[in-house]
Amino acid sequence: MMRRLFIWWTMIGLLTGPGIRAVASPDTLQLSRFHDQAYAYDRAVLAVTSPARSFRNIRAKADWQPLRRKQATSAQRAYWMRWVLENDTDSARTIYAFVHDNQTATVYLVWPAHVDSLRTGSMIPARYWPAPYSDQYVPMQLPARQRVTLYVRLANAPGLLPALTGTDRPRPSLGVRIETDVYHTQNRLNDYQKNSTELLYRSWIQGALLFWVLFVGLIYARYRQPIYHYYWLYGLAGCTFALLKTRSYTPLGYWIGQVPLLRAHLPETIMWLCLAAYLLFISELLNLRRDHPGMARRLRIAAAGFAGFGILYGSVLMLTNDGGLQQVVFWGTRFLLLPVYVALLVWVGRRVRSPLMRYVLLGNGLLGGVGLLAWLRAGEVILKGVTLPGGIDNLMTVSFAVLLEITVFALALAHRIQLVDQARQASQTAYVEEIEQRTAYEKRLAEVEMLALRSRMNPHFLFNSLNTIEYFVLKGDEEKATRYLSSFSRLLRLILNHSTEETVRVSAELTGLSLYLELEASRFDDNFRYTIEIDATVDTDDVLIPPLLLQPFVENAIWHGLQHSQRPDKRLWVRVLPVDDQTIRFEIEDNGIGRAQAEQLKSQSVTSPKSLGMDITRQRIDLFNRNYPTQLDLQLIDLNQQGETGTLVRITCRLNVPRFVTLQPPH
Repeated sequence: MMRRLFIWWTMIGLLTGPGIRAVASPDTLQLSRFHDQAYAYDRAVLAVTSPARSFRNIRAKADWQPLRRKQATSAQRAYWMRWVLENDTDSARTIYAFVHDNQTATVYLVWPAHVDSLRTGSMIPARYWPAPYSDQYVPMQLPARQRVTLYVRLANAPGLLPALTGTDRPRPSLGVRIETDVYHTQNRLNDYQKNSTELLYRSWIQGALLFWVLFVGLIYARYRQPIYHYYWLYGLAGCTFALLKTRSYTPLGYWIGQVPLLRAHLPETIMWLCLAAYLLFISELLNLRRDHPGMARRLRIAAAGFAGFGILYGSVLMLTNDGGLQQVVFWGTRFLLLPVYVALLVWVGRRVRSPLMRYVLLGNGLLGGVGLLAWLRAGEVILKGVTLPGGIDNLMTVSFAVLLEITVFALALAHRIQLVDQARQASQTAYVEEIEQRTAYEKRLAEVEMLALRSRMNPHFLFNSLNTIEYFVLKGDEEKATRYLSSFSRLLRLILNHSTEETVRVSAELTGLSLYLELEASRFDDNFRYTIEIDATVDTDDVLIPPLLLQPFVENAIWHGLQHSQRPDKRLWVRVLPVDDQTIRFEIEDNGIGRAQAEQLKSQSVTSPKSLGMDITRQRIDLFNRNYPTQLDLQLIDLNQQGETGTLVRITCRLNVPRFVTLQPPH
């Protein structure tokens, strides 16, 4: 009796107990008895095939088996799950299939009259996602009182080229589940709330990196120095790495998801390019090309190797999508590169004696420390399921580590600019002192040269004057000889007084010139007339010129212009005229034979002595212009008008003209 009761009780329990198996086949999910979520482990059957097997082939023939909760998977296989969904309610329902983190997930909905297929997954372009906000959800519309067979295919995405390794990485995940509309909405809200702090921190880091890239790019565009170029490349690589890690539910993440291969495999290439730019930046920051050329050459070779390896490695990954190769290189290079990199820093730190080295060590310490914490957190070695106050754990990312390091390097650049500026100022000071010493030396040399020229010109004038006195004595004209000797002694006293002066007043110069003209007129029996005209607006006591500036031109006009002329009215004019407030003009004009005929006569005469006064005066004017603010300009003009001949000497004197010397510091 008890045995019969137990059997009946068991049968009733099987027919009316909890769950939905009592009223449906084992692979059917009825929505009226479905709440929140249901995993495929509880409802679906599984078929494991090659990735090339088609859906039609699966429907026709497949070896279905129960899906175990800890089913092992392989990257070389495709996994099919099948179960039946039945909307046994009186209204249409929307449910969601969560396909977990798989590269490709294809959902087939087999209706009585047609088949719908939907694709999603991390290797499916975002424009094909059924749910635009995520690559892990597939929404499904089930009309009232409808039954549909659900097939889900999970597999890795094939590459354009076969994989180089046969490892089971990454493995497809069979953690597929079905969610109700209400549960799905609540779950998304919880995820957004949970990730809001991370999104805030990530957006702040990305914004800071973008600003940094723009700012340094503008600096490089302005100065075009290699150090800013490498600094910009390093920041650009870090910024690109951060942007590629953007979550898919953000607008930026959605657009990056349009090219899933780049999002999956480009970060590794970016990391190697970042390392290459970093080595080149360090070389420029520490001035290794100047101070340690051998070390700089090795770092350039290492940077080229890192960049070449990164480009080759990224290209192979994007062509093969070989997850096994990615895992091997990811961990292998980190375990191999870390000690090599530390050894490289120690080697550079011991060889390079630079105040900027501490910034390099600090930046690398921050990058290595925060980066290591980020890898440990991503691998769930630390802080698994733990949220620190203020979301500090969200700062444990490689992007934040790069931001910290480029901030330290900004301080290093500021320090370097300060050092360069100090060195430039020291060089500028030394250069200015050298220029001042050189200028003083050149000025003294010019003064000595001017004194030598005056010493050459004074005997020249004395010789002519003594010849005149001798002429009067031999002629027996004692009165003229006495008067000439008196005027000559006054002129000689004036010349001697001016012999030690670098400049004289125009009034003193005109006084000496008047004495000289008086002597010359007496010598030539007053056969020419002279006139000295001084404009009343010219203050002759306020203008300084070289001594004996006008006398050689007057002498040249008398000896070579007037004495050879056959004119009865030989004339000589000396004028002092104003041009403007800062300019006066000296004019010496004669109506003699002119320069061309005078040169011809001198060339025909073998006994004519060579005149040195004009050449010496030209040299004195050049030296004066180089050493004094007042500038002299000489013009010789031939006067040939209506058969008349003559010569006009015009000396323009520009007063107090500032002369600026542009000092170019040595590079």
